[in-house]
Amino acid sequence: MNKLFLHFLVLVFMSSCTIQNKDSNTQDVKGDCINNGRSLERKVQLEEGIREQVKFLGEKEDLSSIIDKMSAYNIPALSLAMINQGEIEWADIYRNANFPEANHLNCSNIFQAASLSKPVTFLAALRMHSAGKIDLDKNIQEYLKDFVIPQGKQTAENPVTFRNIFSHTSGISPGGYQGYARDLPMPSGLDILRGSEGANTPAIEVISPPNETLAYSGGGYTLAELALQDIFNDEFSNIMQKWILEPAGMKHSEFTQPLPSSDSIRVAKGHTQSGEVIAGGWNNYPEQAAAGLWSTSIDLARFLIEIYKAYQGDSSIFSQSDIKSMISQERDGSVYGFLLNRSDDDISITHYGGNAGYRTGMTISLTSGNGLAYLINSDNGGALGNELLLSASQVYNWQHFKQTSASRKQVSSNDLKRLSGEYKWNNQINLSIRYDESNNLISLIFPNGEEYKLTPIVGDELDFIHPNTGVKVTFSMKDDFKSFTLYGQTAVKF
Repeated sequence: MNKLFLHFLVLVFMSSCTIQNKDSNTQDVKGDCINNGRSLERKVQLEEGIREQVKFLGEKEDLSSIIDKMSAYNIPALSLAMINQGEIEWADIYRNANFPEANHLNCSNIFQAASLSKPVTFLAALRMHSAGKIDLDKNIQEYLKDFVIPQGKQTAENPVTFRNIFSHTSGISPGGYQGYARDLPMPSGLDILRGSEGANTPAIEVISPPNETLAYSGGGYTLAELALQDIFNDEFSNIMQKWILEPAGMKHSEFTQPLPSSDSIRVAKGHTQSGEVIAGGWNNYPEQAAAGLWSTSIDLARFLIEIYKAYQGDSSIFSQSDIKSMISQERDGSVYGFLLNRSDDDISITHYGGNAGYRTGMTISLTSGNGLAYLINSDNGGALGNELLLSASQVYNWQHFKQTSASRKQVSSNDLKRLSGEYKWNNQINLSIRYDESNNLISLIFPNGEEYKLTPIVGDELDFIHPNTGVKVTFSMKDDFKSFTLYGQTAVKF
């Protein structure tokens, strides 16, 4: 499974705005936002220079503002922190005036970080390993008090361990979590692992030999969560507070699930694709290690900066050898859930997340110390997140997140119409191709209703591209265009 497919899993299974503190020249003045007058020019460049992934050759590029994009995508709020040379250069909150409930939000309000919980958990465990409190390579069953991993493809010689769980190579059944409505009982970690009544996911299984296959597994992280609680005889939120949140200076973050009622006022409520508030404002995620972190973009930026500093040999909480060893264990473009990018002499790590009502992402170059963290309280946030990364790369001259160049191609309406239909992708997932006569375009429709409007481009066969993400769809001439490839896998028409 390559890094593009991992990104696909995140995306599939998962008016005017006001900008706060835009003219401030001080730090931590209002709601902990950070605005330094020296960075104002680049800040405005990014705010007014949002571009799409694809640049069409021979055409003038149309740039948008963050304000315009939030309006177009129906996004209530965006929390964004920019990192430059290992420091937070600026951080701000962007609020859509069409969502009155967002009016009170500032940079200290918390969003669900979704799958960004996973690398935070892993780095905490890495510190525990260095301190001799756990052994990442020990059979994890030896740490568990009340749960016995169902016998599957694991053996005594090749067991499930913390290390292969955190690197998504444990062999445990893949998949993520959808959370629980706030008015529903929240199952325990044991209930979730066993697939007991009240849990909305099946029991975990070791379906392939550990260390053999890279497969994104939320269930593995829940197993690790339970093991850590058994080791330290404490609640997971307390363990994470001690081992990572407090040492990294993540003062507004917590893994508490459910949140105490006193903290509810701090939450930027999640929203559906249609712009409605998630029932109750957000879902609860008892799967804390996999999806339960509440955080701010500033806190996540501080977390990234500590990893960068460690790579440079200058962190007080991570050792240089641990981080360099982590980076050396690349597999199919992934290291412990991070997507790894090497461009010339630059090395960067990126992670995405998606909970119900939230889309999140963070990236940093370990060589330059440049990156960002974003939190968006909308199911529509994936597209804006991609555009922020791409546009920041242009403004700050990053080595990663570069545009894709393509040339438009004219395709007749008759040829487009015959592509419409239902397709089975990778023998697993149903996808749709829909023709829009008013625009003479086709769209790729994912199972969750997400729609990618496709533009025909010059290529070897009948090729299309999604301008926002650069995702390519290629219909094959060999079978009269009754199949297409997406992320290297084939979709066949029913």
